[in-house]
Amino acid sequence: MSPDSALPLELQAGRLRWRLLRMGNEGPNLLLLHGTGSSLQSWRPCLPALAAHFNMLIPDLPGHGGSEGFADRQASLPRMAAAVGDLLNALDWQPALVAGHSAGAAVMVQMSLDGRLPQARGLLAVNGALQPLPGLMGLVAPAVAKLASRSAWLPAWVGRHAGQPRALTNLIASTGSRLDEAGVQHYRELLKQPEHLRGVLDMLASWQLEDLQARLPELRTPLWLAAGLADRTVAPVQSLELARWLPGASFHPLPGLGHLAHEEAPEVVNALLVALRDATRNAREGAVSAVRPGPRSTS
Repeated sequence: MSPDSALPLELQAGRLRWRLLRMGNEGPNLLLLHGTGSSLQSWRPCLPALAAHFNMLIPDLPGHGGSEGFADRQASLPRMAAAVGDLLNALDWQPALVAGHSAGAAVMVQMSLDGRLPQARGLLAVNGALQPLPGLMGLVAPAVAKLASRSAWLPAWVGRHAGQPRALTNLIASTGSRLDEAGVQHYRELLKQPEHLRGVLDMLASWQLEDLQARLPELRTPLWLAAGLADRTVAPVQSLELARWLPGASFHPLPGLGHLAHEEAPEVVNALLVALRDATRNAREGAVSAVRPGPRSTS
């Protein structure tokens, strides 16, 4: 079955109804996490090539796309990470590799720090949003999102206006990325869903990265930080600086690509995932060889 023809599944896990996609049946398990405001559909351009190398799980995060949001509207980072962990437990499935885009990278790293990815041997952050917004923006944005999420009419209003062709074109251009018509249509459809917009606002209202930032030195799983050099949403210098001081992290620049790098140039991100697979597999095999006892001497 091709990725384009595969239909998402729905299941109940951890008190939430999830929408997810399963793809591929060979190679190591790969978990793909989308960013704020998106859905599993954002990974579709990557899937045809990845299906030959990985056994993949791609969920909609809580409150996004077709996945149910938290009843009490508290969509904090630790809770989001715990919910994805509950999903993996319900499926009895653990990834060897994880890739997260933007805020999905924060969910990925939080899961690793909380021990929810016990078998993961490599993490790929694509334009990872792993640090708090700077200055006044970091203080104001969650408060504004919280007010907006509580409004009975604002999510639908935002969807109607943001979904206008010119507004949507400007919104995507503001990320530094250029998408084809299928990519644009994905976001056009999401903006028609008030529950999705409310879930996005709930996430933004609860999003705090200070604790995650303080715990980053605890991370033991290799972290590759891929940054589109044309990204206007998350400054690529954040990934560069993080790679300089975080043990086990490395910086991978993506020239000419914006925030939605995996959508506009899937072959580039796919190549990184295959390289991460090979690098972490070789490192693990080397470690096993180093501790394996050699032949006994007969002298």
